[in-house]
Amino acid sequence: MEFCNLNVEQKKAVEHVNGPLLVLAGAGSGKTRVLTCRIANLIKHHKIPPWSILALTFTNKAAREMLQRVENLLGEDATPVWLSTFHSFCIRILRFEAAHTGMGNNFVVYDDNDQLSVYDEIIKQLELDKNMFSKRLLRERISQAKNYSLNAEEFLRDEAFSEVYLKVYKLYQKRLKQYNALDFDDILLKTIDLFKANPEVLAHYQNRFKFIMVDEYQDTNMAQYELVYLLAKEHQNLFVVGDDDQSIYGWRGANIRNILEFEKDFAGAKIIRLEQNYRSTDVILDAANSVISNNINRKKKALWTEEKGGILIRTYCAYNEKDEADYICKQILEGIRQGQKADAFAVLYRTNAQSRIIETTLAAYGIAHQVYGGQRFYERAEIRDVLAYLRLFYNPADDIAFVRAINTPRRGIGNAAISALTSIASEKGISLYAAAQNSQSLPTAMYSKLKRFTDVIEDLSLQKNKLGLFEFTKKFLLCIEYDKYLKESKGDTYETRLENIDELLGSIKEFEEGLVENTDALGAYLENISLVSDIDALQEQNGRVALMTLHSAKGLEFHTVFIAGMEEGIFPNRKSGIEPKELEEERRLCYVGITRAMKALHLIHAQQRNLYGDFAFNPHSRFLEEIPDELCESCSASSYAIAAALKQKPSKQVQKFAHGGFGAIIKEKDMPSSAAPSVQYKEYQRVKHAAFGSGTVLKIEGTGSAQIITIDFGTMIKKFAASYAPIEIE
Repeated sequence: MEFCNLNVEQKKAVEHVNGPLLVLAGAGSGKTRVLTCRIANLIKHHKIPPWSILALTFTNKAAREMLQRVENLLGEDATPVWLSTFHSFCIRILRFEAAHTGMGNNFVVYDDNDQLSVYDEIIKQLELDKNMFSKRLLRERISQAKNYSLNAEEFLRDEAFSEVYLKVYKLYQKRLKQYNALDFDDILLKTIDLFKANPEVLAHYQNRFKFIMVDEYQDTNMAQYELVYLLAKEHQNLFVVGDDDQSIYGWRGANIRNILEFEKDFAGAKIIRLEQNYRSTDVILDAANSVISNNINRKKKALWTEEKGGILIRTYCAYNEKDEADYICKQILEGIRQGQKADAFAVLYRTNAQSRIIETTLAAYGIAHQVYGGQRFYERAEIRDVLAYLRLFYNPADDIAFVRAINTPRRGIGNAAISALTSIASEKGISLYAAAQNSQSLPTAMYSKLKRFTDVIEDLSLQKNKLGLFEFTKKFLLCIEYDKYLKESKGDTYETRLENIDELLGSIKEFEEGLVENTDALGAYLENISLVSDIDALQEQNGRVALMTLHSAKGLEFHTVFIAGMEEGIFPNRKSGIEPKELEEERRLCYVGITRAMKALHLIHAQQRNLYGDFAFNPHSRFLEEIPDELCESCSASSYAIAAALKQKPSKQVQKFAHGGFGAIIKEKDMPSSAAPSVQYKEYQRVKHAAFGSGTVLKIEGTGSAQIITIDFGTMIKKFAASYAPIEIE
């Protein structure tokens, strides 16, 4: 095609028109270019009406990027294409077809915190033991049932304590319906139910969307698969792009069989492999290929690039997690000194718990960084306060929003009033807000407070349609004196919270300016933020080192990548050590991490690590063994780096391994092959550790450089690598 620079295999995929096609697109192989160029090709060269094309992906970030590229290729001709995430698409359908669903078209989407509030209500109603059935456990189990099955009730019947879970599930769904709300999982399931219960509605959308495209097909769960299958069943023009080697979300319901058995599901399907990589060096790709080749349950492919050679992968053996963080910081500073920007670097880890020491060390070095996966912007208390009001204006049946808004700012409406309203609402089958409007039977003082609140909401609601969303939000914040409330109740954090409110107002203004005419701005905005993730907000060239889990990093790329915690029990995670299926998913996660790197890759493991409050001496990850030696440059901590990690002067037995100044890197070939302890320890021997003081040797395990000694210091018991620990016999 004249408007796309394509290689041979990409061109084959772009020029495919009719029938099912699976594009196996390896990491960095230009899959987004293929998807967008195919849309342009269908419209420009095959005269396919844009409105008959549906393209589905998983994140807002990916959807925005695809839409931008299609618009760059086609201009206004791209506007009628339906290009969105699965959930945005389904919400759009459910609003259009609300008459068939039994919901109002102004339904809201409950996020995690809203769901937990509903489960709180249910725990109280059923008088459940919170220690056995916490609200988070209930949410996790019911969400799991919805993700792994199209019939949650059947799934829950096979669970332990099935009677409790089924009661909770039925009550939870009843509450959502009462509040005119859906949770994230229900968005897909309700759309499938709509199509199955209304064949004429399904037929309408089958004929509307004759060409369906799906990005990241390997991440589809049962509901997403069923949705795609129903829509594509009539015309079979299904074009899916994915990589089974990057299927890493099995823990949340993604089913790798969807991509592995595509040819069985869609008769006559063709397969095209995209194996040329445009992101990483030859060295990085060879390492990735070598690791993933150990998986059995996969479609064979091998990434390659025209960019031969590259920097060797640095595998660093740290003394402990402090030395690991210190190494990362020094390498970043050296990269910055050589001209790299801070946002060229990413630190990836298996679990969020690993980030704490890395964050604090980066801060100590003065390195700008941002953690993705911490508290999200829309979860902050002041932001949730404002959104509760907006949701109540949009959907007065939203009881969760009502409970938050009615006493923010404080109005002297306590639990007794809420209980009384709950009784009225339950008796009359109405919402809490409607009950507040009809609360004349309550004590006079209580009724007057409730009436003042509902009068404010009603007065503001009349102005909602006269003002733009941005101006309306500013007006209602002034009306309820939210600024005064923040100043009086959140004095020490007032400035920060006010800045967050300003940021929210800015996001509303920006969102409103991008809307097409006659769009319901409030509904569209609430829908948009309910589906946003913190990775969607990752900005290129933000001048900060990115810290995130390996799962969050999928789809991203960085000049230099550090993968921390490359140890057995951490990565692969200890939970994956038993089942081959789970171990293969961990290996795919390693493959994803490696292929995020464009030019440089550091793989780090520690001899000992304090994680979750326990010391661990884990061997290095098996994934390191799966990378050929000739692709790596292996290094270990110097004696001074070890001493620095222990915050003390290096002892003599540690100094004997020194080969340079502070923070020097020791290559393994320069290290003694078996650095045995210089002292022969015995059980019950009295010893002295420079940091922890005097203690008694309780246990000795292993020999040579692998010897571990356990010491009782009276107030604590700790384990040490005998070869490196600064210990002397008393």
